[in-house]
Amino acid sequence: MNSIQLLFAAAILTGAVETRIIPRFDGLLMELTSSEPIACSIDVTGYSVNVRPGDEVLLPDAYLPFWVLGWELDTDSCGFSIELTDAVDSLEYSLAEDSLTLLLFFRAAEPLLFPELTWNGPPDEPDYGMFDPQYSDSSTIAALELGQQSPWLSDFDCVVIDPGHGGRDPGAVGPDGTYEKDRTLEIALLVRDILNICRPELDVIITRNTDCYMSLGARTRLANARRADLFISIHCNASTRSAANGFETFFLSRARTDDSRAVEMLENSVVEYDDTNDHVFDDPLSFLLADIAQNIYLERSSSLAVAIQESLQDRFPENINRGVKQAGFYVLRGALMPSVLVEVAFISNPEEERTLKTLDFRLAAAEAIVDAVLNFAEEQ
Repeated sequence: MNSIQLLFAAAILTGAVETRIIPRFDGLLMELTSSEPIACSIDVTGYSVNVRPGDEVLLPDAYLPFWVLGWELDTDSCGFSIELTDAVDSLEYSLAEDSLTLLLFFRAAEPLLFPELTWNGPPDEPDYGMFDPQYSDSSTIAALELGQQSPWLSDFDCVVIDPGHGGRDPGAVGPDGTYEKDRTLEIALLVRDILNICRPELDVIITRNTDCYMSLGARTRLANARRADLFISIHCNASTRSAANGFETFFLSRARTDDSRAVEMLENSVVEYDDTNDHVFDDPLSFLLADIAQNIYLERSSSLAVAIQESLQDRFPENINRGVKQAGFYVLRGALMPSVLVEVAFISNPEEERTLKTLDFRLAAAEAIVDAVLNFAEEQ
């Protein structure tokens, strides 16, 4: 971003200036509004922007999208500075004719991509490369039998993001007809793209990038084949009680509460869409390795689930934190690495269904998951 200075004609102001952040796929939009005409100066130095609307500024008490490193008020509270990441390429602005509204747009160098939501049929079986999908890698089997982690986990270089459901499996359906499979795909793609921006050296794999069906077994086989360090499955919750709300994260273990058993039953019911009994625990070796891996990664999966819950709580302090729970999800059963399943909101709740339709919520949920992944990686 080149250093520039934009000056607007001076005016005497008597009202405070309110600031609103509007995240977008192609950058960050800031809206400044006042009851009196705005006379604003904007100074840009590298990725640091100072905005002086000419009167007291009210900054919202909200999280900052990943485009922003931080911001703070000037000492006289009549302006603020904002530090941007190098994912932002340029600054554009527009002052309304009545001078009561100023829009600042920080344009992204590479916009996040919208997902494709038309079903294109069942996907081909993933390319497993050199790693046998049935876990015939002798070093992996030997490590697990000794109670050790999968050998590739010594280097944190690959994460698999799994958008729940897809294709002929719509997942839960909201009261207004929203499909869970669409919302999970949109959030998962945002997680992928934000991770690619924040950690370009990290290999981020997504189990599906279109509205297609993928069996539960194939999802974890793909994660094992790509030697992933984490497996995160993204879902929207549902309940027969329309008032049920909030977010929760699960790791693989025996369900301990009625609510956990209900969610387990709901998510595991998708096996009815499989063309075959494509379950990672059908053959004795796979069952044994999955059972051993469950115990090896219990603590780390639990830690990842806690990190995601805390990050979601930071983004959505007014939403209900339903906590970290455990359940026997098929989709986590065959993962030979730490794995979790996160339920970001209740699509069966009319209010949360509407929220899931907004970019603000989906972007914030994606950023929460990204923050948890990066924090988890730093602790390894």
